[in-house]
Amino acid sequence: MKIKASCLFLLALLATTCDSSGFDHFWLVQVWPSGYCLQANCPQTSDRFIIHGLWAVNVVDKTLPGTAGKGDPSIRPSIKPLRKDLMCYWLPLNENNLSRAENFWIYQWKKHGSAAKEFIQPRDYFQMALQLAKDTDLRNTLQNHGAVPILPDGGSYNKRDYKAAIKNKTGHDPLLKCVKGDDGISHLKEVIICVDDQAQSFIQCAKQKDRCYSDIMFDVPPRTN
Repeated sequence: MKIKASCLFLLALLATTCDSSGFDHFWLVQVWPSGYCLQANCPQTSDRFIIHGLWAVNVVDKTLPGTAGKGDPSIRPSIKPLRKDLMCYWLPLNENNLSRAENFWIYQWKKHGSAAKEFIQPRDYFQMALQLAKDTDLRNTLQNHGAVPILPDGGSYNKRDYKAAIKNKTGHDPLLKCVKGDDGISHLKEVIICVDDQAQSFIQCAKQKDRCYSDIMFDVPPRTN
């Protein structure tokens, strides 16, 4: 009986340890508009990296569905004091009418953030995403924190140099995603940085393949008004 009980305990422990379905940490996903908009219709644009989202993921870096329901309280009061910063760092690039921008941020919370609502509340979720974007300051990081300056000048730079510069800033390797242009070249589209369950500290991402060739073009930023 003791052996059986020990085995049952061990099986239960293994099942708990191997369960990767629950929320573990966040992905901070930022896009470089010039690359991102090669694949998307972008009425809006920017010359800085823009937050794509702060996505709740499990221990193996799989995104989790949101849990917000129709009965959940409105999060508009959490957004309004942050609107100026959100328009700067979390601009909805695909939105024609910016008067509807709040709907985009609400959607981000419902689809991605609410999966972690036991750990972080809406206002903190948006505040921390903004702070993380400011802390990473990816354009400045790529220019000043690597062995070679990586500038948005339409030139190609080695993937290792992108990752090294970001790791020098955050302490951990990022994930890079690119888009293949009509020219057959890999254009920088997206940078993913993993952060803890409180959206405060950078952590190491699970090992995943970057969706980029060895050389990555850093496209010239669009002109902004």
